[in-house]
Amino acid sequence: MKRILMAAALVALTASGARAETFTLQSAFGALPVLNPAAERFVGNISTLTGGEVEFDYLLAGELSPPFEIFDNVSAGAIDAAWSYAAYASGKEPAAALFGSVPFGGDPLSYVSWLHHGGGLELWQELYEPYDLVPMACGVILSEAGGWYTKPIESPEDLQGLNIRIGGLGGAILARLGANAMSLPAGEISTSLETGRLDATELSFPLVDKLLGFDKVAKHYYFPGWHQPAGFIEFYMNKDKWDGLTDAQRTAIEVSCADANLYAMGVAAGAQSPILEEFRANGVEIKRFPDSVMDALRAAADEVYAEKSAENEMFKKVIDSYRAFAANYNEYQNLSDLN
Repeated sequence: MKRILMAAALVALTASGARAETFTLQSAFGALPVLNPAAERFVGNISTLTGGEVEFDYLLAGELSPPFEIFDNVSAGAIDAAWSYAAYASGKEPAAALFGSVPFGGDPLSYVSWLHHGGGLELWQELYEPYDLVPMACGVILSEAGGWYTKPIESPEDLQGLNIRIGGLGGAILARLGANAMSLPAGEISTSLETGRLDATELSFPLVDKLLGFDKVAKHYYFPGWHQPAGFIEFYMNKDKWDGLTDAQRTAIEVSCADANLYAMGVAAGAQSPILEEFRANGVEIKRFPDSVMDALRAAADEVYAEKSAENEMFKKVIDSYRAFAANYNEYQNLSDLN
């Protein structure tokens, strides 16, 4: 009888095509607010939608691979999938930075609209194709803060010689104005500000910045986050692993990423103001960059975009696509603006 039951179960499994499989999912982040809950929700949704056929072993930063090595490891198939930030791959592909954020770009809605309805996703897939990776947005991030500064920034000249932790296109733009942009792990930032190694840093929005204690070592908190008015967390998977999934399983992943986009944006939207009040109570001055600084940063951004477009054909292709979509999006938004 036992043999008959086992045989019947095997026949049923074969007939349905169901095959449970667990994939490694390496995050580039620690247990940060918004990002970590979104990843856990994503993993849970896929398990539910596939009836347990697809499971992801979700690993926090460094548990299997250092953040900046995830791209290569997933490309090689050593890790199955990633939860990361596209700008980390900009050393290999400059255009990748534009799928993490677009300095002086549009709001989160315009960004995700371009991705799914303006050709952005197809360009992203084209960019990652030589590396055997299948990418998608899996968390839309609100505008970040402009950054923490140990001294006030009252003119563009105050940026000259400034040691600031910022990467990607934001770093290239600030360097045009004489700042020394550098990359540092999040865990080293507060100490570097306290010891004077850094004069300034950017990381995220208030809910995340609070965890690092920046308000204890820097008292000037600037807005807007010109370097990241909107951002994407990316999910990507090794193409061989992706191709081995059924259509229904791939759809479950895509649907779960769409849910993560709404979840991340919604959770963060209403959670910032109480944190700002805590910062003010701790003596932090919260203010906007002066117009002269914003004008100088915008001009520097245009120079960086022009230079990178001349150097890299794919960068030009992506930024031109984004700008064309933004022009159409902004016309209607401006007509609809109640201000």
